[in-house]
Amino acid sequence: MTPFRRFLLAAGSVLLGTSTQAQPTNPTLRDFTEQRMQHQKVIGYTLGGYALANIAVGAVGASQTTGETRYFHRMNVYWNLVNLGIAGAGLLGARRKAGSETLGQAIRQHENMKQILLLNSGLDVAYIVGGAYLLERAKNRPENRDQLRGFGKSVIAQGSFLLAFDLVNYFIFKKRGDRQQMQLVGAAPLGVGVVMPIR
Repeated sequence: MTPFRRFLLAAGSVLLGTSTQAQPTNPTLRDFTEQRMQHQKVIGYTLGGYALANIAVGAVGASQTTGETRYFHRMNVYWNLVNLGIAGAGLLGARRKAGSETLGQAIRQHENMKQILLLNSGLDVAYIVGGAYLLERAKNRPENRDQLRGFGKSVIAQGSFLLAFDLVNYFIFKKRGDRQQMQLVGAAPLGVGVVMPIR
C-alpha cells in the first residue's frame, strides 16, 4: 500500500469516526416512555417472581416445620401474597402504549415512579423496625414467643429485601430517566419561562 493510500485510509477513518461520534444521542419522547414502561415491567416481573418463589418455599416450609420456623414461613406466604398483588397491579399499569403520552405526562409519570419508590423505601424501613419490635416483644411473651419471633424475623427479612429492591430501582430511574428528561426538555420546541407581572 502506498503512503498516499494509507493517508486516505487514515483520513477517511478519522472523518467517519468523528462524524459517528458527533451525532447527538437525544432520546425521543417515545424512547423515554418505553424505557420507563419497560423498567416498570421488569420491576413487576421481578417482584412477582420473588413473591411466587417465597409463597412456594413458605408453603412447603410451613407444612414441614414447627415452632418459630413454621411462623417464619407462614408470614413469608402472607407477605408475598400482597407482593404478588402489587406486582400484578404494576404490570397492568405498564400496559399503556408508549406513544400516547405528552411530554408533560411522561415527565409526571417518571417523577411519580421515583416518588413511589422513595415512599416505599420509607415504608420498608418501618417494616424492619416493626419486625424488630416483634422480636423485642417476644422476650416478654413466652406464650407467643415462637409466633412473635417467627413473624418478626420474616418481616425484617422481607422489609430488607424490599428496601434494597426499591432503592436500587429508584437510583436506576434517577440515573437514566433524569438525564433523558433533561435532554427532552432541552430539545422541546417551546422553552420554559417565568411570567412576572409588572404593575
